[in-house]
Amino acid sequence: KTFKMKKRVLLIAAIAAGVFTTSNVNAQDFKPAGGEKNIEVNFSPLGGSPISINNLRFRMFQSSDMAIRLGFSVTSSSETDVSLGAGSDGKGEVEDKTSEFGLSISPGIEMHWGGTERLSPYYGAEINFAMTSETETDQEWNAADNKMDETETTNGSTTFGLNLLLGADWYFSKSIYMGTEVGFGFSTTSNADTEVTPP
Repeated sequence: KTFKMKKRVLLIAAIAAGVFTTSNVNAQDFKPAGGEKNIEVNFSPLGGSPISINNLRFRMFQSSDMAIRLGFSVTSSSETDVSLGAGSDGKGEVEDKTSEFGLSISPGIEMHWGGTERLSPYYGAEINFAMTSETETDQEWNAADNKMDETETTNGSTTFGLNLLLGADWYFSKSIYMGTEVGFGFSTTSNADTEVTPP
């Protein structure tokens, strides 16, 4: 296994709707008072995809100045390239497949302090655990044996990190808010041994 350390700066803008929200605030209050639950969908203006529906975050306010949070992300992709193998004489198609899977879980805590009636600034921290796996399957036409040989290569990685957070939420109403968050942290990644299954 190989290990590496890295530092990163995280910039996330979130548009969040209070889904499954239970509210015990007064009608004139916008910010949570404790007991509220919501689910956030991340909007990343500096990323490749503007809205990431596979990256969700759950928050539960223990009081008006503290919330626990849990981020969750699952990614999966698969790609297949089909071609005619050399020497196959049209007897078969050669398929090269690549599949990837990723899972990320980020529990954390936020400490909110007074801003304005609608603005809720906060600081906090989160732990990040992520794992990835990749499988490549390559085919090659074996003219001597008149068959298709297949080689499978697998690898993956495991990441553990800690992020320090600074952000703010601005409430349109009691249930809908827009927030911005900046994080700075470190992580360590362990790469799994590459395994090759010969034909």
